[in-house]
Formats: sequence, C-alpha cells, structure tokens
Amino acid sequence: MNQLDWEFVIGRHLDGVATAEEVMALSAKLESDEHARLLYLRLAGIHAKLATGALAEPTGGETEDQLRDLVVQLESSVKRRKDLDGVSDQRWPKSTLQRLLAVAAGVITVLSVGLVYQLSYPGQGIREASNIVTHLPITDVPIATITGLSGSLIWTGDRGQIVRDIKVGRELAGGTIEGVAPDSWFELQFNDGSTVMISGTSMLTFADTGQKQLRLREGTFSANVVPQPNGKPMLIHTPSTLLEVLGTQFDVEANMASTVLNVNEGTVRVRRLSDGREIDVPAKHRVIAEGGGDLTLQSVAESVNHWRSQLHLRPGNYGKWLPASQKRAAAQKAIPFVVPKDPSITLYLLGITVSRSDGPPVVIGSDSQFVVRGRLNKPAKVYFGISVSDGNGEFAGKFRLDLESKQPISKPDADGNFEVAYRLSDFTLDPSVSNRKEELAVSPDNLVLNCIWAFTHTGSPSGLEISGVELISPNKEEQ
Repeated sequence: MNQLDWEFVIGRHLDGVATAEEVMALSAKLESDEHARLLYLRLAGIHAKLATGALAEPTGGETEDQLRDLVVQLESSVKRRKDLDGVSDQRWPKSTLQRLLAVAAGVITVLSVGLVYQLSYPGQGIREASNIVTHLPITDVPIATITGLSGSLIWTGDRGQIVRDIKVGRELAGGTIEGVAPDSWFELQFNDGSTVMISGTSMLTFADTGQKQLRLREGTFSANVVPQPNGKPMLIHTPSTLLEVLGTQFDVEANMASTVLNVNEGTVRVRRLSDGREIDVPAKHRVIAEGGGDLTLQSVAESVNHWRSQLHLRPGNYGKWLPASQKRAAAQKAIPFVVPKDPSITLYLLGITVSRSDGPPVVIGSDSQFVVRGRLNKPAKVYFGISVSDGNGEFAGKFRLDLESKQPISKPDADGNFEVAYRLSDFTLDPSVSNRKEELAVSPDNLVLNCIWAFTHTGSPSGLEISGVELISPNKEEQ
C-alpha cells in the first residue's frame, strides 16, 4: 500500500470500523515501519481533536519537553526491539507496543490542545497551557434542538452518555447521532436557525463553540444553513474532504473512500484531504471527491423519472452485500434487525440508497411502479418502503404499501427467484412519521427518491435477497 492507502486504513481503525484483516495488517505495518508509526500518531492527534470530551488527564504537570521525550522513547523502544529480534529470541508482546502507541497518541493530543489554547489566550503563558486538559470547556449549554426523527437512532452525548429513546424537542449540547436502520431519519436545528438532517444508516458528530463543527463519518446528510459569522463558516468533516459553508442548501453522501456534494443554493467550498486541492461548488452543481480522481464541477440535470439499482457496482446501505458470481447476480441480503421498542420482534431487513453519484435526482411520478427482483428460501410477504425528500433536500416523508392494502405473498420459483411489482398508488405514509403528517407530504408523487428498504417478518430467516430494484413510469419515456 502507498501512504494514502495507509491513511485510509488508519482512519477506519480510529473510527472503529476497520475489519479484522485491516487491523492485523496495520499492526504489522506499525511494528516494522517508522514512517507509518509517525503517520499513525499524526492522524490520531487529528482524530482526537475532532472528538468532544475524549481527552484523558495527564498524571502530572509534564512540560512539553517531557511529553515530547515520550514520543522519542517510543521510537527508540521500537528500534531497540528490532535490535533484540536480530540477536536473540526475546520478543515484546503486541499489547506492549499498542500501549506505547496509545500513550504517544495521547501525547500528541495534549500538545495540540495546549498549542490551540496558547494561540487563543496568548497572555496565559505556558504554565497554564501545560494544564489545559484540566480546564476543557465542556458545557451543558444547549446548542441545538431535535426538530424531527423517526426510525432507530442512538445519541451519544459529549460526556459519553448513550440515549436510545430520544424525542423531538430535546435540547442538545453536542454529541453524536447515529441512524442504525435504512428508514432512520433525524433533523436538528441549531440555535441560529440552521438545520441539518441525516437519513438511513448514518453517523454525525456535531458541536458549536462559536463555530459549528460537524463530522459525517458515513451516510447521507443535508443542510439548510443560514448566513454564518464572518470568518466562522460551518465546517463539515468527512473521511475524504472538508466542507466550508457560509449559508446554503446542499446534501452530502459520504463513506470512507469518497464524498458526493450536491449544492442547491449558495456555494460550498470543498477541500480534498488527500492532496489539499480546493474547489468552490455553486448552486445546481455537484462534485465527487475520491482519492485519485479529478475534482471537477458537474452541472446537475433537473431530474429523471427512471432509476435502476446498481448493486453490481456497490453495496446497499444496510444488509450483507453479495458480489456477483458466475451463477448469480450481485445482491443485497437481509440481516436480522431487532425492533428497539419491542425486542421480541426480529425483522430480516435490507436497504439500498439512491446514490446521487449516479446522476440527477430521481423524481417519482404518480403513475410509477417499483419492480423488485430477488431470492427467497420460502414463500413470504416482502414488505417494501421508500424515503423521499423535496427538491431542496428537505425530508418529505416515508411511505409503505402494505398498510391499507393486503400485502401479497411472494413465492419463489424452483431456483428460489421471485419478482414483484409495487404500484405507487398503493403507498401510504409510514406510521413512524404519523406524528408529523401535517408537515409531510400526503403521497410520494413528484418527490425525490432517497432510498428503499425491504423486510420480511416470518419468525425465522427467509433468505431474502434483492438483486435489483427498478422504478419505471409506464406512461412516460425513460430518461
């Protein structure tokens, strides 16, 4: 791997999403490569600064020189280990090296915070800066209010408290919100009136200490940002980019490898972290930021009425992705989902995002229908739902078709394959958002399709896999 590849793996490790194979490879790299260890320490420091309330206190009033000595000791200790390995059978346990790395990462964090403090308060001097971690301004003053939510969500506060039963109207001082199902949705309004939203399986950390700082680790995000103070734009960090927002409407899709930005109003500045390149994205344009691709503007077409899933190119956003083989097409497989409000119920659930990286917004026509193809181990009712937004990216509702009409049973053929069509006229508002029915659309007609989900409720695994979903509008030309 080159340095960019290791930055990617280290980022996944620090975010807690690295695979076992990636962790093993990273461990071996850190043991053998001095430059990789220094890269790890630098990225760990950046990661820790983005976290809120996650800094440990030092055991004493170490000076900066003493703290830097610890980093030097780490490097010399690893070098000494190499020498020992070369002349004898003496080996260090991996846990020892891991503890050294953790200490060194903490050191970098302490030094970084101390420097920021000195720059902010130059009159306080080094003496107070050396004890800065005992004076971190963690506060309970609310910075935002929950204005809408549905589906399964988890909020983690900046002091580490975990709350699953969050409610509209709750004031928050910061923290992390996580959508854990494809039908999850969350809306937050900052005190200045700016609103941000996540949908599907997404994770967003937010804070405001005079300047709004957000971190979208993964998922789908949209915002309507009022004009921000001069010199203090809203900053949105993704694994691959930094976005600067002064006041605009836009939406973002992010994962560990790329970020897709669509701007509806105003302008958003994008900086790609891998090479520092920047570009200003105006209204009605988008940019796709990937590690080695071009960073170029693309105009956004008005809309299309036809859409087909791309599971042969990428996985869905919930479930297990099954790559294509010689015998079978690529598919998304449903996985168990325990309903939080009733743990006795287990659904077999999957979700597929309608990615904006594929093209313009997909608008659902009143005469549209969804055709779903997949596999089942046994006959089952395949429940199907969608999430939609308006043209500005504002959440407009979730809809299912099984609520007022009887859900048909899908019967697989001899090879386990099934196909079923769902008419848009049969969809009604999902009960999970019924408390906001006065604000939301009454039907998905002429709204933008964001994602689809499907599940079975059979009491045991149904083997549900979806290999393709297509939105077709029979009375219109395909676009």
